[in-house]
Amino acid sequence: MKLKKIIITLFALFFLAATLNAGEFQETNCILYNSEGNEVRLSDFKGKSLILWFWTTWCPYCREAIPDLNSIYPELKSAGIELVAVNVDEPKEKIVRFIKHYPIDFNILQDKGARCAFSYGIIGVPTYILIDKNGKVRFKQNYFSQDEYKELLTQ
Repeated sequence: MKLKKIIITLFALFFLAATLNAGEFQETNCILYNSEGNEVRLSDFKGKSLILWFWTTWCPYCREAIPDLNSIYPELKSAGIELVAVNVDEPKEKIVRFIKHYPIDFNILQDKGARCAFSYGIIGVPTYILIDKNGKVRFKQNYFSQDEYKELLTQ
């Protein structure tokens, strides 16, 4: 009985966190870092459609996703949709070693301390968040639907 209450409580907390974090850019909690170590804020992308792909180097599903994301990146870019690989709390050196074996053709940003991931209620990787040009979260899942993204981000 206690386990059931704990599970229900955890589910309720997760749902509440996901609900509270949906909708707008999380500027105060989402300071990311580019390869030069400079700050990049999600608000820098305001007015553009954005796909945030939260990932880690140790995630086998993330590795599997890279070729597909690389292949659709030119189409996204030409449609004015930004694709950003947000690495969750791993050192820069580890990321650099990783991309030698698994090249990523689009922007890679570091989420030091996983603050941005926490602000969006990310509980696993990979997680895809689609944000429309008005700053509204349109999609948040552990999979990416190539059929849905255009419809969601061009409305």
